[in-house]
Formats: sequence, C-alpha cells, structure tokens
Amino acid sequence: MPYAREELLACAIARLVGDAAHVAVGAASPIPATGCQLLRAQQGSRPRLSLLHRRRGNPFTDGSREIFDLAGQGRIDVFFLGGAQIDGEANINLVGTGAYPQVEHRFPGSFGSAFMYFTARRTILFREEHSPRVLVPKVDFVSAPGWSPPGVWRRGGPQALLTGKENP
Repeated sequence: MPYAREELLACAIARLVGDAAHVAVGAASPIPATGCQLLRAQQGSRPRLSLLHRRRGNPFTDGSREIFDLAGQGRIDVFFLGGAQIDGEANINLVGTGAYPQVEHRFPGSFGSAFMYFTARRTILFREEHSPRVLVPKVDFVSAPGWSPPGVWRRGGPQALLTGKENP
C-alpha cells in the first residue's frame, strides 16, 4: 500500500529536524507537528515540541510571549514557517498580494514570523502547495526576510524548503 503524501512529508520533516532539542510549530501546521511527533515517538521525549496557539500543546502559561522569549535567548532550535508566497531568496509573504497597502487579497498577517525567522537557530519553510501562485520570483510584501544584508547579525535562517511536490 503506497504512503499518503502527508505521511511522506511527515517523515521528511522528522529527518530535517534531526537532533534538535526544542521545536516550535505554528497553529496551521499539522503536517510539521505530525513529523515532530513521529520523531518524538522514535527518540523518546526529544525534541521538546511547542505548538503555538494551542493551550494543550504549549506548556507555557503566557503562550506566544514565552515562545518569543525562548527564541530570543537562542533556545528554539527549529521553527516551521510557511507563507502565502515564498520567493527564491526565502522571503515570505503573509500580508497580501498586490501593491501594499491596497492589497488585492489579504492574508492572515505575519504575527511573529519575522522575529522567529531571525532568532530560531534553523527555520524550515513548509508549504504543502507547490505552484507558481505560492513559489514566486519575488514576494509582493516581505513579511519575514530570508536573508540579511552584510553587517546584520541573525542567529538562524532558512535551512530547507519542503513542499508537497511529487516526483514524476
């Protein structure tokens, strides 16, 4: 019986996370969360997994503020980040398409994505859809930059881009 695409993505995520001690996963990321749970099932209690925006999956009393504090201290090893648009420089757009501020299509917003992108040790960009609509030459709005200019220090950055594209 062939594996479902979601199962293969979860396995790839478990391999990418590897020996990370603490992983943070957003609320709209069930496949990355599943990959991390798979890794925990294989390795015991490692990695520690924080599911943002879920009281049950987040042991902190003050939610996202504590996750951001841990990231700022360098204690989040891997963060999963997606975007409505992702370009070749690993910039993401979570604001909208078209000329800002009169966007044609509005997205949910970036919340703390730019902060987490700069402070987590590694960021894995994840988007199940692999299409020209998502993977664009240049994002319409940079919610979180994939790179830093010379002289700007950042702890982490993009490690990988994982999509649901199937090989022919």
